[in-house]
Amino acid sequence: MLEVYLFVNPLGEQCVRDEQNVLRLANDSDKQIQFQFVPLLNINIIQKAMQRQGLKATDWQAQNHQSQQLYRIILDYKAALFQGKKRGRNFLIAMQDALLKAGQRYSEDLVTAVAERCKIDLDMFMEDRNSDLAKQAFHADQRLASEMNITAASSAVVFDCDHYDYGVLLEHFNYATLFDLVNGQLDPFDELAQHTNCANLDGTQLHVL
Repeated sequence: MLEVYLFVNPLGEQCVRDEQNVLRLANDSDKQIQFQFVPLLNINIIQKAMQRQGLKATDWQAQNHQSQQLYRIILDYKAALFQGKKRGRNFLIAMQDALLKAGQRYSEDLVTAVAERCKIDLDMFMEDRNSDLAKQAFHADQRLASEMNITAASSAVVFDCDHYDYGVLLEHFNYATLFDLVNGQLDPFDELAQHTNCANLDGTQLHVL
């Protein structure tokens, strides 16, 4: 069995493409794959989100607003996940469609509309998104990212639970490289990878963890 952790910026357009690649991989591969979209929140994520909106990095008020908005979106996502992984993923993707593709502004009305569209129990969701449990889940994600040395979004960590005790970190990856790795057509554990801990393939950075 394979486990894939994709670390994402909820407002990152590249992350949306990577999420679609992971979903596509789960359909295309014959392997049993469990995957999670893990939200990241750090200064790099905040600044990139500001750049996308044409905001200056020195605008501290805007930076604080961006940080709070990302935090709220992540808590919403964690609350949706409490009602099932599929509903949680659908909620995240629907929010990204609304915010990035449709250009809507984050608001309580938007959150409610997206939750209803994803068939989420609203009463439970509204309670969970402000709960200590959602905040604990957020902090657990950030600890996981730290343990895996993740600093940037669009990073994926793949574990082959049946053969290896360690995983592979992919940065700047494409679908072809991810597919080859998962299906055994690419071996990151060869002598080169173990000595350099990094191999460049079509722009992809591979690190053995």
